[in-house]
Amino acid sequence: MVNANLLKGKIVAAGHNQQSLAPKVGMSVNSLNAKINGRKKFDTEEVGKICKALGITDPREKCDIFLS
Repeated sequence: MVNANLLKGKIVAAGHNQQSLAPKVGMSVNSLNAKINGRKKFDTEEVGKICKALGITDPREKCDIFLS
């Protein structure tokens, strides 16, 4: 399960919102929103793209966000 609040905070801190992040990671806004809110699951490629776009490099931080 994704820690939605933590991920949303990281998105804002990186200067994005869901609308601006979605195309950068190759998703529609609806798909990104569904995954952030736990209605669908992220795959490992998507997690990698999101982390790259948001500048998340710390493995512990990745786990806190995507494996909570």
